Amino acid sequence: MKSLEKFKPNAGCRFPTYSYWWIRQSIRKAIFQNSRIIRLPDNIYAFLKEIKYARRLCIQEGRLPTNEEIAKRVGITVKKLEKLLLYFRDPVSIQEHAWQNVTFQEITADPGVEIPDLIVAKQLMRQHVRDILKTLKPKERKIIQYRFGMHENKKKTLSEIGDIYGLSNERIRQLESRALNKLKEWCLTTQGLKAYRDLLV
Repeated sequence: MKSLEKFKPNAGCRFPTYSYWWIRQSIRKAIFQNSRIIRLPDNIYAFLKEIKYARRLCIQEGRLPTNEEIAKRVGITVKKLEKLLLYFRDPVSIQEHAWQNVTFQEITADPGVEIPDLIVAKQLMRQHVRDILKTLKPKERKIIQYRFGMHENKKKTLSEIGDIYGLSNERIRQLESRALNKLKEWCLTTQGLKAYRDLLV
């Protein structure tokens, strides 16, 4: 009925074609609205459709969609996007195709699996730090390893290391300082040693 009411013969479009367009729009609208328990305004549905399309484009371009990028593509603020996303609660099957024959399952990273490049980078850094530590005297090397938690991933205090070697806290501090100065000559800073410790976790 709606297609009949709005049809204009002078517009140059055949009625069956015009009617088909209206019927298709009505069906899609009904499916969209009835698929949710709470009925949302039409403009919200329109925004959600644009957001979904923007997300899909980002994925097709090989990037993980950020709120900033999606908001820019849709032409709204990030704050408004975040409010709209509260309505975006429809579950998505990981078998659904994100692009051509590629499913969401295939492009979703497994948090339990490390990226190969990252694994190699960690291994190289570990080896680099070990090689530089070999330039220190045995006692200096042990003190640095104790201080930065490279043994059992637990940092020791000056007092604890002093008890191991039978030396005062001040003497251990001096040995640590001397060792760190040597390492700095090799461009290995305390930040680098902390990063190494983090890699052991």
